[in-house]
Amino acid sequence: MLKKKALATAIASLGLAMPVAHAEEAASPITGNLTFTTDYITRGLSQTGNSPALQGTVEYGHSSGLYVGAFASNVSWPGDFFGPTAPGADAATGGGANTAISNSLEIDVYAGFRNKFAGDFTYDVGAVYYYYPGRYNLDTSFVPGLKKPHTGEIYGALGWKWITAKVWYAVTDGVFMVGDARGTYYANLSANVPVGDTGFNIIAGVGTWKWNGEMELYKNNGFKNDVFDLVDWKLGATKDWGGFTWGLFYTGSTADGYTDNPRLAVWTDRFGKEVGKDTVFLSVTKAF
Repeated sequence: MLKKKALATAIASLGLAMPVAHAEEAASPITGNLTFTTDYITRGLSQTGNSPALQGTVEYGHSSGLYVGAFASNVSWPGDFFGPTAPGADAATGGGANTAISNSLEIDVYAGFRNKFAGDFTYDVGAVYYYYPGRYNLDTSFVPGLKKPHTGEIYGALGWKWITAKVWYAVTDGVFMVGDARGTYYANLSANVPVGDTGFNIIAGVGTWKWNGEMELYKNNGFKNDVFDLVDWKLGATKDWGGFTWGLFYTGSTADGYTDNPRLAVWTDRFGKEVGKDTVFLSVTKAF
């Protein structure tokens, strides 16, 4: 994340005829960015039904390595996944007719500690809470075990130069609306490789999401939460130009739309669309 530069306030003594001393520029401890993306993809899955998203991040970082921050984005997946089935879609998709979900925003708050060690190595440990404000009148008679989408994870990362390995571990019982899922984890290996002095960076990553537990709906049908297991990948490039960072990415996953029971939807929204399919998206970011 780029750090904003600001002129420090010049210091002068009151009542004394002294020359003003000019302070050196200091990096602001508060950083952030705004991003427009043609699709909000995370862990190989579209969070906006393949529609655009406007996102923002603000973070405070202390020189010790301690940091706190928040991220926000528009989303559509809670209602798309568990709202009433759209007309003409498979009846197994989405929730029951009495389900009432109203949500269009994701707010993530996070805090942690990161630093360098042994030259080019880095580490990062922390926690994040994903919050989705809205109305959730959940029809658990139609989808037994369904939870509100709010989710807490702890994470740890180890990096070397442009390579990072990171793991997120769910500590809440509900994990993105799936019940009895504490212990679910996502592991990712990513690279951000600069291409000489061109200003281009090659972005690549692969991850795996392993689900724990037995939500009632799936248990009652002879399955466990591991029906949500997937592997995802991402490949792309970024370029700083005109004060913005431009990105082009290709992403996909092994996310299955249905279980072995074709009437039991998994990574399929209420319109019958599988949200983990291969796709290409663009992004533009302004750091401040």
